[in-house]
Amino acid sequence: MAARPSLLITGGSGYLGQQLAHRAPVEWDVTATYLTHRPSIPGCRWRSLDIRDLGKVFRLLEQAVPQVVIHTAAIGSGDDLRHVNVDGTRHVALAAAHVGARLIHLSTDILFDGRQGIYVESDPPSPVSPYGQSKAEAERLLADLMPQAAIVRTSVIYGLSISDPQMRWMLETLNQGRPLRLFTDEIRCPIWVETLAVALLELATLDYAGVLHIAGGQALSRYEFGIRLLCLHGIDLSGVVPVRSAGLNLNRPLDCRLDITKATRILNTPLLGVDEAIAQRGQFCVGQRDQVPF
Repeated sequence: MAARPSLLITGGSGYLGQQLAHRAPVEWDVTATYLTHRPSIPGCRWRSLDIRDLGKVFRLLEQAVPQVVIHTAAIGSGDDLRHVNVDGTRHVALAAAHVGARLIHLSTDILFDGRQGIYVESDPPSPVSPYGQSKAEAERLLADLMPQAAIVRTSVIYGLSISDPQMRWMLETLNQGRPLRLFTDEIRCPIWVETLAVALLELATLDYAGVLHIAGGQALSRYEFGIRLLCLHGIDLSGVVPVRSAGLNLNRPLDCRLDITKATRILNTPLLGVDEAIAQRGQFCVGQRDQVPF
């Protein structure tokens, strides 16, 4: 029997990383990293790694010798934002190049300012948030250090279980008796975490280089998206309040729709919209069909 190809997943303890760690061992010999909490997912070799430490990154990749690295490790805010998202990405890219590994780097739709509407791969980043700025800088350094890498811009990553991070935040807000304010004018293309994981593993078998938009096939406002998730689980909608981000003087990107034409041409993985993902799950608006305001 031929040996399975080797894969390293950085940020294996994260939401997307864990989905990759669940699925990848079927076809890949997998090493996955975590920073503080080791997941209890079988089929992977788990290694503690702080990507801010160049020496440790090099040592791990020299030991694992992966053929492909899927780099998901990142943080969304905090004092270490640049150290993790920019310096950490540099370290992973240098080490991947050192061992001759293919690199797939996860980026974001919110490195755009949201003023254009629909963005294609060639559109230049125009970030308005610190997180978006860090991701844009990481993309620039990869273009210089490792132009053969694949840079995947994606959107809001969600799951269909009650433990999904999006659901946890909304439920915590509602359970505390606070109004759940969801923006009606912030448009994204949410992607089911299972869809994204399968698409990334497929991409890992290809030789695509450069930027690629992999997002869901349905554009929704934050409000429309949140209502769908709450409705899926039969949550009372009376505490949900539609608001406009633009009216609150927030410096947030509004319309970050990603054009996924190229990805749908390259990949066999269907890039499901939220309604398609929910339909595939076989449930929709449990007991509350008449409450859905769209």
